[in-house]
Amino acid sequence: MGRVRPAVGEEASLEVTVTEDMLVSLGGRRIHPVYSTVSMVLHMEEAGRDLVERHFRPDEDATGYQLAVTHERPARVGDRLRVVARVTGVDDRDCASEVEVHGPAGRVGHGSFVQRYIRKGQLG
Repeated sequence: MGRVRPAVGEEASLEVTVTEDMLVSLGGRRIHPVYSTVSMVLHMEEAGRDLVERHFRPDEDATGYQLAVTHERPARVGDRLRVVARVTGVDDRDCASEVEVHGPAGRVGHGSFVQRYIRKGQLG
């Protein structure tokens, strides 16, 4: 029996409220009072992980393999964001997805995220 994988078009989403700790900071210094690209990447990866994790067998895991991101517009503290990952391609080795982040003013960012399937504990 083959491995169970997400289907092309399958989606996973999460809701996020921008907080102070998600703002742009470098080396402990606040750079801009807006949602950081680092936080956006974290949320994109979280939504993408939800796509594959629900299909894991007991001996499986996955790890981020490739990520491309465009941060289009700012989001501010208190803004509610919706992060949606959608499978665009899948095989026994990888799961590719497109991810979008939307806020009150429109699309905040988008990107692609590829995860590579591995045996559980392979990285540990």
